[in-house]
Amino acid sequence: MADRLWFLGRVVTPTEVIEQGVVGIEGEAIVYAGPAPQAPRNPQEPSRTVTGWITPGLIDLHLHGAGGYDLMDGTAESVEQVSRTLVQHGTTAYLATSMVKRDIPANRHLAIAAELTGPVDGGAEILGIHVEGPFVNPLRGGLIRPDRIWLPNRPDLEQILAVSHNKLRMMTMAPELPGGLDLLKPLADAACIGSLGHTDAAFDEARAGFKQGIRHVTHLYNAMRGLHHREPGALGAVFMDHGVTAQLITDGVHVHPELLRWTASVLSLDALVLITDALPAAGLADGVYAYDGRNYHSENGSAWYREGPEPKLFGTTCLMDELIRRAMKFMGITFQQAIAMASVNPARTLGIEKRLGSLAPGCQADLVFWDNDHQVRETMIRGKTAWKN
Repeated sequence: MADRLWFLGRVVTPTEVIEQGVVGIEGEAIVYAGPAPQAPRNPQEPSRTVTGWITPGLIDLHLHGAGGYDLMDGTAESVEQVSRTLVQHGTTAYLATSMVKRDIPANRHLAIAAELTGPVDGGAEILGIHVEGPFVNPLRGGLIRPDRIWLPNRPDLEQILAVSHNKLRMMTMAPELPGGLDLLKPLADAACIGSLGHTDAAFDEARAGFKQGIRHVTHLYNAMRGLHHREPGALGAVFMDHGVTAQLITDGVHVHPELLRWTASVLSLDALVLITDALPAAGLADGVYAYDGRNYHSENGSAWYREGPEPKLFGTTCLMDELIRRAMKFMGITFQQAIAMASVNPARTLGIEKRLGSLAPGCQADLVFWDNDHQVRETMIRGKTAWKN
């Protein structure tokens, strides 16, 4: 039997902060998380005091790359280096997010991500694949190239599932497109979440998608029809259907800070999932980088595509720890609430909350140690240090 290890500090659970808390792990699992005086701890067992916070590992459901590496590169090295970059920022698990090329069998990058799904040595665990498109509305395409978008159809979906080796766990789609709703059942049968996004759906069209099984929303506000007092649109449907969870980018650029604060006041924080939507420049210095054949400028955590007279927002170059700090600043929420948006909430979205996302007995020992200024100092995965500052 593996020795138990104990970590004393400010323990962050989904519902509270335990100021004098302790987390006990045995092998790859958590055996206790709670007040230190009640811990079933043998004084002979090794312990360590953490000066700061102890939280669960962060989970990112929407990430395209990091550290200069791109999931579309189609190499095992790129995927592994993305994972190793993420642990430096407290992310211990993620969905490898990408687009689909029109020649579906040639999508080697999806096959590589599928092959590496699971633990990554020294890096964040890959939980599966998230595909943005191809069944999205070109009117709301955002950074998705036009040749990565086409109308929904069952044969292409089957090919995407096949090339992904059935590791597809989320597909961003527009339910208003002809045939879009017909794909929700085969997606569910494949254990894949249909997520409303890159959509021009009217209110009734979005609600039809929710009734047919869409329960998640890709980057709330961005690349979707907005709210109008006579046509509430897709955004209005999200606010009125309280069973839906929604991704949120809290960089203060994709969504105005005051709107972030308002969102926190009108939607349950349990329904919000913090994501990065990060590009390969995430974790690197400001500069010019490329994604899917187009150059973009990374500036203070934002990516801008300069085409025509006005630059277009292309994505983020922030990672989870920075977005935690910005969420606290812009949304007026606590550290514990921001951590929940980036841990237990995404775990619940994927239905893996009994394994990941919480400091609770039986959960995997994925821990992040933060200093008092909310800077990541160490990341543990399955009870072993994956990165330490």
